[in-house]
Amino acid sequence: MKKAVQIGGGFVGGVIANDMSEHYDVTVLDVSEKVLAGLKAKFPKLNTSVCSATDEAKLTAAIKDADIVTAGVPGKYGLKMMETVIRAGKNLSDISFMPEDFETLSGLAKENGVTVVPDIGVAPGMSNFLMGRGAALLDEVESAIIYVGGIPHKLVPPFNYQITWSAADVIEEYTRPARYVKDGKPVVIEAMGELYEKEFPKVGVLETFITDGLRSLVNNINAKTMEERTMRWPGHVEQMRVLREMGLFDETPRMLGGKEVIPRDVACDLLFPMWKMDPEKGDRDLTVMQIEVAGYKGGDYVTHTWDLCDKFDEKTMSNSMGRCTGFTCSIFAQAIDKGLIKEKGVIAPEKLAGNDALYEFVIAEQARRGIIYTETTKIQKNVKTRR
Repeated sequence: MKKAVQIGGGFVGGVIANDMSEHYDVTVLDVSEKVLAGLKAKFPKLNTSVCSATDEAKLTAAIKDADIVTAGVPGKYGLKMMETVIRAGKNLSDISFMPEDFETLSGLAKENGVTVVPDIGVAPGMSNFLMGRGAALLDEVESAIIYVGGIPHKLVPPFNYQITWSAADVIEEYTRPARYVKDGKPVVIEAMGELYEKEFPKVGVLETFITDGLRSLVNNINAKTMEERTMRWPGHVEQMRVLREMGLFDETPRMLGGKEVIPRDVACDLLFPMWKMDPEKGDRDLTVMQIEVAGYKGGDYVTHTWDLCDKFDEKTMSNSMGRCTGFTCSIFAQAIDKGLIKEKGVIAPEKLAGNDALYEFVIAEQARRGIIYTETTKIQKNVKTRR
């Protein structure tokens, strides 16, 4: 049996490793013995080994015999980990959300003859791949919009929101200035800006706001308008704006209640217990995504849309966002190993979407795991000739 190594044993790392274990002998690397022990108890067929993602020598040795490597480590360690894997001559499918530009390592990957697909979860990941697919099917892209959100399956007062990861990561979305494309040029606005409501299939009306998730898409897709919009149940954004204006999301220490504290740390400690999803108490999540890419094909105005509405898995008691993220990383790793991705370098997902065989493989493999992306196409004939 072929060998795979998963770097990072967190929740999504476990999903990746378990999915890969259907076809590979999988070893999971993590710096925490406790994390690995918990993973081994949940998935006994996985092998585990203590190893830091930033220990170049030990990591190189740990992946020496791997046929394919997958990874999900904290973003601040992502670039260093990726460089080590590349220098070891191993192909990589990675969900580590690093702040640096991963394409700076593309030359090194080509020199070492390896393929790296970064940012390959659900969003970023499938969002990029499907936006790239829409662009590849058109001659000119007028508008390309990602709508995506992980939300509770029902309203949960007072915030109507729940999470399975850290409150700090969520708050970052509510504070970091957001980049999008308007009239063909990158524009930066305040976080949670350009708010409006929209109806989505199988869910209903959600509010959407621009977030800073386009990343490599800004450079790789030529569109007049391009946005990533996060979705929440209506009313949530206004609550977050109030907390932000109060200063609760600030990272600069200040005196509160006679003590010096970092307001964001306090906000995290207060919000996380209220936001934490607890499946044992009946909490369930939804992953909702819509990719809409519109433009011209010849004289026709064509709109390609992909819709996803995925639910908590009752059979495995696993949340939807983790499955949608982990399965995608595993599917692309297997696509690399099967030779469906032949390009060498660090290749953003949107650059791969013109490959018909890869697209068909990815959509079919997602569906086999119960993750259904529904594609629709709307055509307005001979629009250019009427203008």
